[in-house]
Amino acid sequence: MAATTASLYGPDGLLCDRKLTTISNLIGNKYPDLGFKLGLTAEQIRAAKSSSPERLEHQVYYMLATWKDEFKQGATMNRLNQALQDLGWISVMTQIRNTPEHFYVVL
Repeated sequence: MAATTASLYGPDGLLCDRKLTTISNLIGNKYPDLGFKLGLTAEQIRAAKSSSPERLEHQVYYMLATWKDEFKQGATMNRLNQALQDLGWISVMTQIRNTPEHFYVVL
């Protein structure tokens, strides 16, 4: 799959950092629940919280980036959607799905 600047995926077929940045702005302060559902440890969640105590979206991004680094090929949009669905965060799933691929948030 070829990567473009507007692509959801990088050259390796995984979620790109730019999309993680956009997604991080759609997930609120309950992000630790998502992190645990994605398989992260309490220590990894604490590291995300302390990464940028004043900026929630940075904490969420750090958590998603940790998940991507930790689970490599398993860190897919399908897996993220499944975790969101398991948590009952259907509105977040809908927001992610409805965010145009060419729309990116800069932190």
